[in-house]
Amino acid sequence: MSDSRQYYRKNLTSHGFLYLAAEELKIEVKNFSITGLLVELLPNPIIKDVTDFYRAIESSSLVDIYLQEMRLAGEVAIVRADMLDDRLQVAMEFVHISYDVDAVFYKRKAYRKRLEAPGQIIFNGQSHDFKTVNVSISGFMIYFETKITVPLGLITTIEIDSAKVSGETEVVWIEDDPEGGTLMGLNYLHMQKDGGLSVTP
Repeated sequence: MSDSRQYYRKNLTSHGFLYLAAEELKIEVKNFSITGLLVELLPNPIIKDVTDFYRAIESSSLVDIYLQEMRLAGEVAIVRADMLDDRLQVAMEFVHISYDVDAVFYKRKAYRKRLEAPGQIIFNGQSHDFKTVNVSISGFMIYFETKITVPLGLITTIEIDSAKVSGETEVVWIEDDPEGGTLMGLNYLHMQKDGGLSVTP
């Protein structure tokens, strides 16, 4: 069995991204098999050691990955993480993987997570309550229980208390809900942790 596993595990150098702690972190693939891969997390200001890494995945051992050179994207389960010569190496098993993907798929699909949390957004100097529907690497989908009409391209501020996140977003699409509510797509412009909601006249 060990000979078979070794035969199917290939050493290679390929680069990509791991979506962790609400950030895209660069990785280098050390080896790759039909069931998973071993990657090295490249230096970044978010994850510096094993302690940081396990703290980042304490809510879930499932994370998203994108390997642009191999055109592969999807979800992996963390098996273990170790330090080797001051570099963090992470072993992963494939959970849901899509092959032959392009950057557009990666941006729009691979990192879209369902997230339900209350928040507030400013329109015309007034605060409006919403609930997030999902979150991606580029923005939020949010839901209002009432009809909201604002121009596309509007730049405004939001705050999500439970996530301790606030900042500026741009309205990129709006859709009426059959039940009288409104769905809205927002792109991040500038987001920060533990920030307050501000209104610019």
